[in-house]
Amino acid sequence: MIDHLIRCDTPEAADALVEQYGASLAYQPRVILLDAVWDETDPDNPVLVSPEVTASGYHVWIVLDTLDEALRDLPDNACRLIGDRAACGPEATWQDVLLHHASDIGVEVLDSARVDPVPAGTDYPWGKVSGPAT
Repeated sequence: MIDHLIRCDTPEAADALVEQYGASLAYQPRVILLDAVWDETDPDNPVLVSPEVTASGYHVWIVLDTLDEALRDLPDNACRLIGDRAACGPEATWQDVLLHHASDIGVEVLDSARVDPVPAGTDYPWGKVSGPAT
């Protein structure tokens, strides 16, 4: 399966994209760029050190049998990434599974970003980058 992460400017556009592909092939995850950091020195009173950072826009995760060039070629870096879940595994890095990424997504983003909820049946290497993004 080939997974496509698409950014939409409005919630209506994201809803329309999910409707176009259907709920069995598309859903709207949150894209988390950086997890919240907590100081848990006192477990009874954890302190938020830095809040969670999420990506702007409204995102749609679309699962297809093959890479969709129309989705890949959407303007304005709307196609955030395309991954091949068949290439995933315990030792895989983004270098192994990434088929395409937006030009503004670098190693730092791939090393920290994730989607929530994680797509069922995937084992993407969230936070595991080896070398520069391709």
